[in-house]
Amino acid sequence: MGAEENILKLLNSSPEGLSTSEIAAGTGHTRATAAKYLEMMKIRGMADARNVGKAKLWVSASKKKKILIAEDEPHIRRLITVILGRENHDLVEAANGEQALEMVSEHMPDLVILDLMMPKIDGIEVCRQLKRNALTKKIPVIMLTAKGEMTDKVVGITAGADDYMTKPFDPAELRTRVKTFLERHDSERNPVTNLPSRSYVLKKLASLGGNPDIYRVVLENIGVYRSSYGHGKANELIRLTSQIITHNLDGSTDSFAGHDSENNFIVVAGKSSASILKQISEEFASSVPFFYNIDYESVNLKKNIVTMMSSKGETKEIPLVRLAVSRTDRKSI
Repeated sequence: MGAEENILKLLNSSPEGLSTSEIAAGTGHTRATAAKYLEMMKIRGMADARNVGKAKLWVSASKKKKILIAEDEPHIRRLITVILGRENHDLVEAANGEQALEMVSEHMPDLVILDLMMPKIDGIEVCRQLKRNALTKKIPVIMLTAKGEMTDKVVGITAGADDYMTKPFDPAELRTRVKTFLERHDSERNPVTNLPSRSYVLKKLASLGGNPDIYRVVLENIGVYRSSYGHGKANELIRLTSQIITHNLDGSTDSFAGHDSENNFIVVAGKSSASILKQISEEFASSVPFFYNIDYESVNLKKNIVTMMSSKGETKEIPLVRLAVSRTDRKSI
């Protein structure tokens, strides 16, 4: 049995908690070695620490998924708590951006629900810091915005948010989004979009049976965009695409999406596939011009080109990033 397994066994036998010194004595490690193991176990969600007076006691981590609710409005925090339920999740709260960063460091949650506008440090900066940190960059972040304007969505995406919801939000939709991200946290995910990988999609399709409608949604010309704007901006555009796809699915059990490769998405759209894919294509077409640092008039959606200025001061036309949707099947995924 390894060192971490021994520590976990010891913690499980003492639900009231143990100090680092007691764990060291019980496992035969030095206090410093035990402390290092405990910190790593905390990062991976295997152990947790709580302060009792001046003492720090370690306990076995809860099996419930931990969610941080970072929102400065107390009534909204209470509402989210009621919607998600403490009996279903381990919920922690923060009233401002500074507290949010502290709580993430202390608790290492499985998911962060983050308000865009908060005192001390706003949600944008909190998200940026989380996504720059190697220990926290894979924690999914759902950004709460007060408006439904595309500019707010773009701001959240550029900060690295994995998804967004507009206030006021539908309780059922919030529960669905949270459930989806927590399930993805347990499976193989695409590092850019947090969407399930090809292997997850194949397993999901196998569980459905029958002949569901399967579509391949491809981001064309993303390579040209990357050459002009860089990898970071290209990833933001890819994240936007994933969010547009998932937001337009009808929420049924036979409707889901995956991210097969950089510019290739797999969509199982259920019974409303035609209208869903039409909505995805239309929303993408109206959103993508926001990712070009030019006037809207420079974008020609009919010809699918954008007019830009070269480094030599000459105008040039490049193909606009667009979605190509095609029907596919299990064997071709």
